Amino acid sequence: MAGKTQAKSKQEADHNEDEKQPVQQNGASSKADNELLEKLDELRSTLSGDLTDLETEAAVELVNEWQGVLQKVKEPEVKEIASHLKELAKLLKSNKATGHEISEVLIEIGEQTANYAGDAEKEVKTPVRQLGKQLTKVGNTVGKIEEHEQIEEIDGLIDTLDGDLTQVDSETSVGAIDTWYKVLHNSEDESIKEIANELKELKQVLKRSKPKATDIAEVLTRLGEQTQQAAHEAKRGFKGPVQRLGKLLSKTGKSLEE
Repeated sequence: MAGKTQAKSKQEADHNEDEKQPVQQNGASSKADNELLEKLDELRSTLSGDLTDLETEAAVELVNEWQGVLQKVKEPEVKEIASHLKELAKLLKSNKATGHEISEVLIEIGEQTANYAGDAEKEVKTPVRQLGKQLTKVGNTVGKIEEHEQIEEIDGLIDTLDGDLTQVDSETSVGAIDTWYKVLHNSEDESIKEIANELKELKQVLKRSKPKATDIAEVLTRLGEQTQQAAHEAKRGFKGPVQRLGKLLSKTGKSLEE
């Protein structure tokens, strides 16, 4: 009799334990969802703010934090997002990445995040979709900021070429060439690469102890012609400034030949 009572008590205890497990699992799952929602809100809040005030170190820390969160998720789509976040962190850390490169990765992450939202849990579906849109928007903004800066740099170069070049020292010239070489040499466009190579050659000529005007003129003339050609394929907003720059480079080259 005692044995039956003990067996019954054990069965009841096991049954109660089985009932507790789903509750505990649901509780853990709910806690994880809440933590994810909190992190999503934090990230969206950061992206909604003034990102120009965000230091590189803080940005890298934020990206690494999100990569750590997503690496724990098993879905392949999420792991792919985590992989792109790792790439983004690497770009930010390098301090050499262009705004265009960062922009492309952000847009890619944004699109992947928005796509993943379709399969996300009900509780996080909307914030994940909104996050994807925000990331894409930030990516586009970063690209536009860099484009604006590049147009300003082109305008500055035009002003220099249009001014008294005898007042421009070789060190300043070489610095300007370095700036533009960095912008252009990674381009996939062959015509842009040619311009970058010409800039490299111009730098070598200018760094000679006594550069000949004819040598400088030759490179500048070629640069002018190539730049004017590139203007035909340039984006809207760039066409005019690039065309003017090309003409001035050619004009400057010809003036040195005289």
